[in-house]
Amino acid sequence: MKLVKRVGISRRLLVGVRILSIVIAFALASLLLLLHEVNPVDFYVSLLFNVFGTRVGVAESVVRMIPLLLISSGLALSFRAGFWNIGAEGQLLAGAMIGYLIASNFGDSPSYVLIPSLFIFGYLAGAAWGIIPALLKAKLNVNDVISTLMLYYILHWIFQHMIHGPWKAVETVGGLTYGGFAHTQVLPENSQLPVIPGTRVHWPTLMIALASAILLYLLLRRTTWGFEIRALGGNPDASRAAGISRVKVLLLVALISGGLSGTAGIGELCGIQKRFTPGFLSGYGFSAIITAWLSGSNPVNLIISNFLYGGLLVGGSYAMISYKLPLGFINMFNGLILLSVLAGEFLMRYELRRG
Repeated sequence: MKLVKRVGISRRLLVGVRILSIVIAFALASLLLLLHEVNPVDFYVSLLFNVFGTRVGVAESVVRMIPLLLISSGLALSFRAGFWNIGAEGQLLAGAMIGYLIASNFGDSPSYVLIPSLFIFGYLAGAAWGIIPALLKAKLNVNDVISTLMLYYILHWIFQHMIHGPWKAVETVGGLTYGGFAHTQVLPENSQLPVIPGTRVHWPTLMIALASAILLYLLLRRTTWGFEIRALGGNPDASRAAGISRVKVLLLVALISGGLSGTAGIGELCGIQKRFTPGFLSGYGFSAIITAWLSGSNPVNLIISNFLYGGLLVGGSYAMISYKLPLGFINMFNGLILLSVLAGEFLMRYELRRG
C-alpha cells in the first residue's frame, strides 16, 4: 500500500471529512469525560443551553468570535498561499502593545481621532511582525512555522518585562504610593471602544471582522492577486514558471494576516480588558488555526465556525466549574479538535492505494 495525492477533492468529500473530524474529536473528549465520571450527554446539553440558550451566553460567544474571526480570516488566506503563520498570537500582541503606547500617550485626543488611529497603527504593528518571517522564508527559505512561533516568544517576554517594569501601574492605597501588581494603568476613556448596550460586544471591531471575512473572500476569488495566492499555494513550481513572484505573494499574505491579528489585539485591549495583565493573552492566535482549517476562506463558514468555537470557549469556563473538571480540560479539548482536523486534512488530500 502507498499514499497517493488526490488529483481533485470534491466538495462532498471536503464537508464530510471536516464533519467527521469534529465528531471524532467529540467522541475522544467523551472518553475523557467518562474517565472523570461525567456523563458526556449531560455535559454537552448543559454546555449548549448555557452558552447558546441565554442572552449573556450568546453575547459572550460573539465577544470571543471577534478576535477569532479576524485572525482566522487572515490565516486562511496565508495558509492558502503556503505561508504557515503559527505566530498570530505574537502579531496580536504587537498590535495591542503599540495600541497601549498610543492610548497612554495621546489619551486626551478626541475619540473620533484616537480610535481610528489605534486600529491603523495596530494593523501596521501586526503586519510588521508578520512580514519578518515572510521575508525570511522568501529570501532565505527559513522554515515559517518555526520563525513565526519563535517571534511570538520574543515579543511575549518583552511584554512580560514591560508590565513587570516600565509599564507597571503606580498605585496609591491608604496614603502610600507603591509599584503595585504587574499590570498597567487602565486606558483613558477616550481610547476605549464603544459596546452594544448591556453586553461587552465592541461593535467597531465586530464590523471590521465581518467586513474582513467578506473582502478577503472576494480578494481570493475575484482578483489577480487572489489567483496568484491560490497558484503559489497549489503548485509553487508551476506558479514560478508562470512568472508569479513568490516574494510578492508571501509579503502580501503576511501583511494581511499579521495586520488582522494586530487589529484583534486592539479590540481585545481597548474593547475588553482595558489594561495589560500577565494573563492578557487568551490563546486566540492559536485557537484561530483550528477555525481557519475548518472554514477555509468561505466567509459564511468562518463566521459560523468562529461563533460556535467562541461558544465552546465561553462554555469551557462554566463546565470546569460546574463539573469540577481539571483546569486544562478545555485546552485539551481544543487540542483534540485540532489534531482531528489536521488528520482529516491529510486523509482528504491523500489516499491509500495498492502498490
